[in-house]
Amino acid sequence: MDLVSFVVALVAVFIGAAGQRMIGMGWGLVVTPAIALVAGPLAAVLVVNLYGAIACIVILPKVWREVDWRRLLWIAVPALALMVPGLLLAKGLDTDLLRVLVGVVAVVGVLITVAFTSAARAHDGPVLRVATGTAIGLLNSSVGMGAPAVGVYSLVSGWQDRTFVATMQPFWVLISGAIVVVRPFVAPEGSPDWPLWAWLVLAVPVVAGVLLGNRLAHLVSRTVVRWAIIGLSVLGGVALIVTGTMGLLG
Repeated sequence: MDLVSFVVALVAVFIGAAGQRMIGMGWGLVVTPAIALVAGPLAAVLVVNLYGAIACIVILPKVWREVDWRRLLWIAVPALALMVPGLLLAKGLDTDLLRVLVGVVAVVGVLITVAFTSAARAHDGPVLRVATGTAIGLLNSSVGMGAPAVGVYSLVSGWQDRTFVATMQPFWVLISGAIVVVRPFVAPEGSPDWPLWAWLVLAVPVVAGVLLGNRLAHLVSRTVVRWAIIGLSVLGGVALIVTGTMGLLG
């Protein structure tokens, strides 16, 4: 294990955990590239989802009362149902090409959503929630990036308040936890051969980042959450395009 890369991963986990607490998303975008440096891209999926679930579990008691449980079920159930098909999709198709296509759709979707929607003209309902959950389930399990779909739904529905941040915690516990449980059976390759101390040390910045996020969360306004969602969703799409293109060319 390269020590410098591992230290970079520790810093990324700290930042990702703090961001997850403050705005409800961004963990995967920040942490995945750094973990991939240490464990490789295949093993990174398992590591990122495992520690992402741990981060959200640590956050959850602090935001429990603000969780929108009804909306959580509408989105989480189809996301969980599409988990295995998404993993099988990743095995059956060219993953790099899939990343590029998903990235383009994500970026265009976010930009169109920002251009034609506003907080004053929100749209929401069962159909949109089920479609969002379906997209997240497929994308998160196939290319490891469901955040752009979350971002588009948040912008279309106008859901950028404290309940969004709170509800994303049990949501990602369910989604990430399911991937950790299901992946070894559907796609068994890709588990990092780390010593025990590395697994334990990586948990430290998770807790530290959440504690920092707890201290700063009251400073984050609805406007900040909205623009953070836009930025992270676009960056997530761009990251998919770049990594997919590099894979196709290399």
